Amino acid sequence: MPKRAYECGSCNEVHELHHEAERCCQPDINDVWLCDICEESHDEKEDAEKCCIGKVKARGVETVRCPSCFRDQELVRYAVEIEVAGHCSECNPHFSIDDTFKIGDLVDQQIAENLERSM
Repeated sequence: MPKRAYECGSCNEVHELHHEAERCCQPDINDVWLCDICEESHDEKEDAEKCCIGKVKARGVETVRCPSCFRDQELVRYAVEIEVAGHCSECNPHFSIDDTFKIGDLVDQQIAENLERSM
């Protein structure tokens, strides 16, 4: 006479008892850390802290409006581009060599400051 069994829906392993099949491939629970800004999950706390550090505004500014394209920009990179060159790279990706170096240095400086503040 055939005997009733229970098959796991994930790995197809056959079990004699219903609760054994239910417990077979239960998902593991992982501890994750959520970024304060975008709420993306990260395995490490440090990664979550650094995730959107470039989006945090220095000088307490929430957004900066580009005078060329009138977009409200939230990223430090765009705010610095507007400060240095008078436009963001979304509307005009061309900068002089001097402006490119100045933008890179200021972005690195502000991100370092934001990182120090968050520690």
